[in-house]
Amino acid sequence: MAVLLIFEWTRMVEGAEFSRGFYALSVTTIITIFLAASGQFPPALIVICVGGVAATLIERSVKRKVPWPLAGALYLLVPAVSALYIRHGAGDGRALTLLLFGVVWATDSGAYLAGKVIGGPKLWPALSPKKTWAGAAGGFMAGILVAVVIGPLLGAVFLPLQLAILGGLLSFAAIAGDLTESAVKRFYGVKDSGGVFPGHGGVLDRLDGFLMAVCVLALFTLLRHHNVF
Repeated sequence: MAVLLIFEWTRMVEGAEFSRGFYALSVTTIITIFLAASGQFPPALIVICVGGVAATLIERSVKRKVPWPLAGALYLLVPAVSALYIRHGAGDGRALTLLLFGVVWATDSGAYLAGKVIGGPKLWPALSPKKTWAGAAGGFMAGILVAVVIGPLLGAVFLPLQLAILGGLLSFAAIAGDLTESAVKRFYGVKDSGGVFPGHGGVLDRLDGFLMAVCVLALFTLLRHHNVF
């Protein structure tokens, strides 16, 4: 899936699916996921940076493009490592992973429903003309509600207030991730990242909110592991 994200990213920003940058980033992806799945998270992050820089140098030497390979490596592979860290780096990693998906999905669905039913002023017309403030608020509240309701059922060891705060942070991150991908697509003049899901776009279009939310939850997990709170 991570390689497919790299594929869509390369096509979106470069306009060519199988460029040298894509192959370099694909190798970087495989090594990164292998290390992260083995529990070697710091080396995996180092590989992301080194591979992104190497892919950038390869592309610049050929077409003198801006450093989109490094941006893509950070944007797409850091979340992949974060997801593995959450799942395997915490005692309740399974519960946190399921909670993450639940909140992201609830945010997306809540935003869609509230935007359709309530409508109103646009959230950021320059980036995404269909998103509304009502939709963002509906998604935010849906994310909090789902976190509070399903958190205990999944076995997450948090108080209701803690779950509400965590749900709000993840929901906000999911909305921000959605807007970030919209900004990237607008910048490169494309409507969808791909066509894997007919009528719904590509994999990146489906995971845009997840990419930022998973990084927030990974940071939360890391801080909790070091007894910061």
